[in-house]
Amino acid sequence: MLNNEIHTGPDFQCDATDGFPTVLCYDPAGSKAWLEPAPAFDDEDDPLCRECMEACQTWGQRPCESWEDYNELLQSIGEEAFENAAVEIEDQGMGGMGGMA
Repeated sequence: MLNNEIHTGPDFQCDATDGFPTVLCYDPAGSKAWLEPAPAFDDEDDPLCRECMEACQTWGQRPCESWEDYNELLQSIGEEAFENAAVEIEDQGMGGMGGMA
């Protein structure tokens, strides 16, 4: 889903936030990605959410210049992150989907 050119992926349990539901956001124009607490669980009064926000800030912004970079970032933060939020990339040369056999 695109919102003002920022892609916010589906939520996943994130190793970087000790399992708190998280989303990976991607700004293609700014070539960066970052973690945020999943909107459905974003509650400033919840101590776990505050810990998640701190973990997201610690993870920081990462360079992300393509959907391949986005998927690699997901892989780096956990198997569930990749399984839930990876973006299928069309293979321009083959006319199919990247990674498909």
